[in-house]
Amino acid sequence: MKRLLFFFICSLFIFPVNAEIPIIAFSGIPVDQCTPDRFKEFKEAGFDVSITYCGNKDVHELKAILDIAQKQKVKMLIISTILNEHPEAIAPVLKNHQALFGYTLQDEPTEKDFPKLKTLFQKIRSFDKNAVCYINLLPNCGVEIPGKEENGAVYNRYLQQASTIGAEQISFDNYPILKTGIRDFWYRNLESIRQESLRTGRPFWAFVLCTPHYHYPQPNLASLRLQIYSNLAYGAKAIQYFTYWTPQPYQEYDYHNGPISLDGKRTSTYELVKLMNQELRGILPLFDGAEIVSVNHLLRIPNGTSKLKSSPLNINSLKVIGRKGAIVSTMNKNGHKYMLIVNKDHMQSMRLLIKAKNTVRQVTKNLSEVAVKESYTLSGGDMLIFRLQ
Repeated sequence: MKRLLFFFICSLFIFPVNAEIPIIAFSGIPVDQCTPDRFKEFKEAGFDVSITYCGNKDVHELKAILDIAQKQKVKMLIISTILNEHPEAIAPVLKNHQALFGYTLQDEPTEKDFPKLKTLFQKIRSFDKNAVCYINLLPNCGVEIPGKEENGAVYNRYLQQASTIGAEQISFDNYPILKTGIRDFWYRNLESIRQESLRTGRPFWAFVLCTPHYHYPQPNLASLRLQIYSNLAYGAKAIQYFTYWTPQPYQEYDYHNGPISLDGKRTSTYELVKLMNQELRGILPLFDGAEIVSVNHLLRIPNGTSKLKSSPLNINSLKVIGRKGAIVSTMNKNGHKYMLIVNKDHMQSMRLLIKAKNTVRQVTKNLSEVAVKESYTLSGGDMLIFRLQ
């Protein structure tokens, strides 16, 4: 991934920013569509990494695909049957390729898969010590019955056992926005993932759903914002989209209108995701290298989360008016403290009433700073950022 290095001038201080939070596409560019034009189109939509199923392509074919990706400044997480069976035939040859982000070992494994994944991970690591070995874990609703395991013990055990594999990141998917509303246990899932990330010192990666299917609706800007900004407020260090290329429908999974249609055409979702990623690019440098210190909720407190009991540093009072309330997150970055406010309702706006000391500043999405107002109207799923110190 191209390293973004720029200098952000704000108020009276200057600090360098290195943005290394990748934007990843699960079901990225299909292997038979890996052309310069397709990689360029992918990059223009704001993506850094394509997770691509490569089947039985041999190492020379894989290298040729990576060569094309490199010219368009795109990286790849390859899914390779040969790699999983014979890592010695793939990893030693590809390990230093500049377009190789890493290897996908498995999506949504169960506990019985962990021993073989640990063996595969160790084999790959013996040939390539740097590339990402990617495993995407199940959500809590895929491991335990929501509402039946209120303390999350079963899921937490699943996460802890998954961590014994050795992968350097904790990736999971949970698609919270249904046609009927938002899954409350999504927040408990984020809590569990955050706690495992803190326990192990490994960053976590989270998903945003952009391809409608089954009981998941067509996304809009508010629903994308809610997922992405909630993930960032909890500390995610990579944003993954499901999907970029629309998958083949099967059974009740009627995939449709992903950013790129099944027959390879741009859809309205492509433009939507491109717009979201442009907005996201503006704020990602602030989150790169930042430490999320606390995550709390206001108004509605989902199961497994905690209520904000006292105002953050230099905030005299904080009140939200809306149906679902807000996530209130605090973080540290380059010696400064920040507060993040996320509207948990993607359907309606929320009012924020705030009284703060004169030293507090609002941070805009282009990372400039402005004076704090006493009242804000925050649109569905959107986020406000304040520098507290």
